[in-house]
Amino acid sequence: MLLLENDGKSLLRKYGIATPAGMLLRAGQAPAAMAGGPPWIAKAQVAAGGRGKAGGIKIVQGIDALQPSVDAILELSIKGCHPRAVLVEECVAGQEHYLALMVDAGAGGIRLMYSDQGGIDIESHAKSCMRFNEVAALSPAAIDAMTRRAALAAPAAHRNALLRLGQCLATLFLTHKLTLAEINPLFAMPDGTFIAGDAKIAVDMNAVPTDEMLHSLIANARDLYPDAWLKLTEDFDFVEIEHQGTLGLITTGAGLSMMLVDELVARGERPFNFCDVRTGQLRGSPERLIRILDWLNAAPNVQMVLVNIFAGITNLEEFACLLAQAREQRPGFKIPMIARLVGNGAEAAQRLLAGIAPDIIVEPDLDRCMDLVGHARRSTTDNRSNA
Repeated sequence: MLLLENDGKSLLRKYGIATPAGMLLRAGQAPAAMAGGPPWIAKAQVAAGGRGKAGGIKIVQGIDALQPSVDAILELSIKGCHPRAVLVEECVAGQEHYLALMVDAGAGGIRLMYSDQGGIDIESHAKSCMRFNEVAALSPAAIDAMTRRAALAAPAAHRNALLRLGQCLATLFLTHKLTLAEINPLFAMPDGTFIAGDAKIAVDMNAVPTDEMLHSLIANARDLYPDAWLKLTEDFDFVEIEHQGTLGLITTGAGLSMMLVDELVARGERPFNFCDVRTGQLRGSPERLIRILDWLNAAPNVQMVLVNIFAGITNLEEFACLLAQAREQRPGFKIPMIARLVGNGAEAAQRLLAGIAPDIIVEPDLDRCMDLVGHARRSTTDNRSNA
């Protein structure tokens, strides 16, 4: 999970890495006295890249322009993400560098990358501008030695500061079991110090329940991390991917569910959510399915629900029974449903649904199932156009 920049920077500061002075503003919150400036820089807080090119980063020249700039950013949609907060900081001027630690599963270790040419276009010229790019074993000693080698690759005036910053970043990375800690731009100041202009911090959600600092960070900002908070409290994945999406999903298996979302998008569908309901943890209760029905029912534009369960150990007859029970306990749920149930107990599940929930269309073939979804969407659209 990617932290918002504001929270990423709060972690950097806790580990001794300097950041610009600033404040977080949410919708309806008037700005208090600002540090430094003007000018200030206002940045959309979304877990997505490309904010600047989408209009999510604005230079604010005076106090009169601050509130309008914040309001305009909060109205944006950036790669399907809607900002719920804006970080307003003092502007920092310095040469842009780049520093990152990341898990490199392919190389079997931790990769450290450093460049004295950072900024938004770093990816386009990363191969030619990286002064340091190595992989070390996952151990404090190996990463410290790698950090020392990286510091020697920096301009002489900044070597000591880069060494200290790299060691602080490594401590943060290892302490919280991060998968990515990237600072870009990393401003190199004339006095030889560094200031983190941005922070891209990715956490492993499996580590959060036992990490008091990260758990508190998410709990205290649950409105900014609704998907992560949902996973921590519900112990399964339900992620809104397009607020205006028309297709709700009840699926299991993270990889299979992601593949299904990709297939549906390629066909022109608009999935509302990603879901990994984890059928093995239903334990004979429809409660988890009931909550999903409630969330889908509350979505603004969901017109159809697609259930896609590929079962190994799970008995699909039991799942079908729980799905029917969930529907019975939510009589107000009127959204049409198509179910693809494949694997252990599929035939018994189909017979059961035909008897107790005949309005659920059951189709075991994935292509035909998606064709039915598309046909239902087109029918709904035509009906609305003729109304």
